[in-house]
Amino acid sequence: MRKIILSVFIVITALPSITYGERELEMLPPCTAILQPVGKVPKNARGVALIYHIERKFNDHRTSLSVNALHLPKPSSFGDYNSYEVLAFIPQKISWIFSLAEYGESNWAGNLDEISSTMRPNRIKVRAINTRTNKVGPVVLEKKVNCPN
Repeated sequence: MRKIILSVFIVITALPSITYGERELEMLPPCTAILQPVGKVPKNARGVALIYHIERKFNDHRTSLSVNALHLPKPSSFGDYNSYEVLAFIPQKISWIFSLAEYGESNWAGNLDEISSTMRPNRIKVRAINTRTNKVGPVVLEKKVNCPN
C-alpha cells in the first residue's frame, strides 16, 4: 500500500511540471519584425520576419523563422552575386543561415524550422551571396528583434 501511495504521489507531483513546460512553450506569442533597408538599397525594399514555435512529428518542438523580402534589386546590382540569404543570430551564442528563393520579379522568401525550441534569434540580416563561390556580399535588410523568450 505504501508503494502505491508513494507512486501516486510522485506521478501527481511530476505531471503538473511536465504539462506546464509544454503549455509554456505553446503560450509564447509569435513575433514579427519589419526588416529595414541598409546602405544604398532602394527605399521601397522591405522584409518581414515571422518567428514562432511549431510542433513537428513525435512532439518535437522547434522555433520556425520565415523571411519574406520585397522589392529587392537583383543581387548582381551589388557585384558578382546571384542570390540572397538570411543570417539570423544571437550575438556571441549561435547563428543560423538559410537561402531565400526568388519568386516574382523582385521578391524573395525562405524559412528555417530547425531552431531549438528554447531559442529565438534577436538579429536578422538579409545579404547578397554568390552561391557558386559562397562569397558573401553586403547586407541589404536588417533588424534587431525584441521577441519574448
